Amino acid sequence: MSSGQLHVTVRPACPQDAGLIRRWIWRERLDPTALKWPNFVVAVGEEGAVLGIAQMKRLGPRETPVRELGSLVVRPDVRGRGIGQALVRHLLQAHPAPIYLLCEGRNVSYYRQFGFREIEPEDMPSPLRRKWRLGHLFARLAGRRVAAMVWEEPGS
Repeated sequence: MSSGQLHVTVRPACPQDAGLIRRWIWRERLDPTALKWPNFVVAVGEEGAVLGIAQMKRLGPRETPVRELGSLVVRPDVRGRGIGQALVRHLLQAHPAPIYLLCEGRNVSYYRQFGFREIEPEDMPSPLRRKWRLGHLFARLAGRRVAAMVWEEPGS
């Protein structure tokens, strides 16, 4: 892997990206439930290849949806070159706060750079709390920790 930022364009996913999205989610052992390609954005390199993906899920009722940033995956050979940052920043700009996410405890510091802060289960909206409980159970069995985080409007 070479160093330095890569120039990418972030665009909405299209039907042709659906298979790649499914493969990458399974490869990385991320939550494969409710995978809908229209929820995804993809980072495309100068040659047109997809270098990363991320999605904004909507949990809960339509009237009061909870937005969850998830499924952030960057192709292994280009990790550490700003692609994940471009995807996260794009989604934060495109969707209103609050935005929640669940991640492994080791990834908390990565998301802090964008202004996410860790929250306790009692501070989670109920649709996210249900999902966190299940993830927390499986993570504990594997000797890991699942953290819940929220991003709110800057300055709030």
